[in-house]
Amino acid sequence: MNKKNLKKKSKTKKYITLGIVTLFAIALVSAGLVSYLSNEAQISVNVESPVLLEVSTDGSSWLSDPAILDFGNIFGGESITFWIKDTNLASVPIVGGSEKLVTNVNGVTCDDFVSVTANGNFDLLSVCQQIDSNTIDFSAYSSGGLAANGESGYTATNEIDLTFKQNATGNYIFTMLKMSD
Repeated sequence: MNKKNLKKKSKTKKYITLGIVTLFAIALVSAGLVSYLSNEAQISVNVESPVLLEVSTDGSSWLSDPAILDFGNIFGGESITFWIKDTNLASVPIVGGSEKLVTNVNGVTCDDFVSVTANGNFDLLSVCQQIDSNTIDFSAYSSGGLAANGESGYTATNEIDLTFKQNATGNYIFTMLKMSD
């Protein structure tokens, strides 16, 4: 090949290379423009529990965060009284029940109590069930609270009175938790 043909071939290669590079550049610019055709939309929401549980030793001063009462030490044969209040915080009806358990690591039975009443008239011992050697369950009791009146803002308050038998000993922990149906 002569010098003229080599120059021509070299120019042709340059034009082809330049053409390919130009096509890639146009493709990259076009691809880059596509991502700018719209903005990004994102929705975020933090969902919280719709029911607030609060406890009290006098029915007027409430604890909710944490909802924990500590009566300290009492003696077998003595009584305690506490109140529990649940409030529907949602703007819609909330339907559900509650789990009501008593635990004692030393063991607990329904016979550890002389009486357990709710609102002065409902005998909780009549619905007491033994779950295991360390747990009894009063969940069958319902005050008609959120389950019956689940409308927004509804509050149900229950006074719980209990008297221990003289031979009851140990650390009794009463736990209530609202559950969905």
